[in-house]
Amino acid sequence: MDIISHLREAGFDRVTVLTGADCGIPEQTLLLAFMTYEAEAAPPSGGAWIHPYYYVSQRAYRAASALVRQAQAEGIPLTLRDEVRVKPIFARLPGMTQGRNTLSCLPEIGSRFHVQIFALDAPMTPTAHLEDAPHPLHCGSCTRCLQACPTGALDAEGFHREKCLRNWQLGGKPVPGELRGLMGNRLIGCDDCQRCCPHNPAPRGNALPGPSLASLLGSPKETAAALRETIGANLALPNRVLAQACLLAGCSGQQALSPLLAKHAASPSPAVAEHAAWACRALVEGAEAKQEDSKP
Repeated sequence: MDIISHLREAGFDRVTVLTGADCGIPEQTLLLAFMTYEAEAAPPSGGAWIHPYYYVSQRAYRAASALVRQAQAEGIPLTLRDEVRVKPIFARLPGMTQGRNTLSCLPEIGSRFHVQIFALDAPMTPTAHLEDAPHPLHCGSCTRCLQACPTGALDAEGFHREKCLRNWQLGGKPVPGELRGLMGNRLIGCDDCQRCCPHNPAPRGNALPGPSLASLLGSPKETAAALRETIGANLALPNRVLAQACLLAGCSGQQALSPLLAKHAASPSPAVAEHAAWACRALVEGAEAKQEDSKP
């Protein structure tokens, strides 16, 4: 089997071959297979938006898993090694750089990629060798991502995970109150720091339509089941999707969602119940503020 040819046929744009010893693994070879995607020029204003990274990561995982099964059936010792910490490898990989937002960038691609990590217990000719020291940040004096971050998760001191919206999405825990109203229509993912980064190509194309809030709140199990096909089972756990959907409903201003939210306020899931109650209050407060603004 020509592993690299199979990876390219499966949709991976770039493949880097490294020696296992360079990367600290017992196998002889480590392969990094990159699947890239384009930024969306016009994210939707309603519904539940899913960052395109999660669509491509699911496609890449399925393709990688299928390749490993085929290789092992042919007696080739190829395995997936998702537990390998890839950022320290990126930091020493020729041509790759990293920004203040902690995201690594490929030349001409930027940070818009997903990587699948394979180990092969057989020799392959390496296409690159890790450098001795990590690269410095590529940002220079640029602070665009610091200014763009909606929660202040990026500042001069670095990245603060506890303030990052993505850190809390679909995690199964109640989101801190000060972050709930900033979720907007993000079901999973936030593109603000990537969209403004000069190391990323300009966005092209429109966003894929996500599920409606009415379907997420009205048929949460069925809608989550449909999402498994596109973003994977680990992310599409029904109560976690529902808890995030409640926050999006509270941010939406859609009063018609109030009855569905009121029902979920009695959910046995603490995150769903707390988020639904918050969303009910947010919709009421939003309606009252709108009435007040309309007064002569």
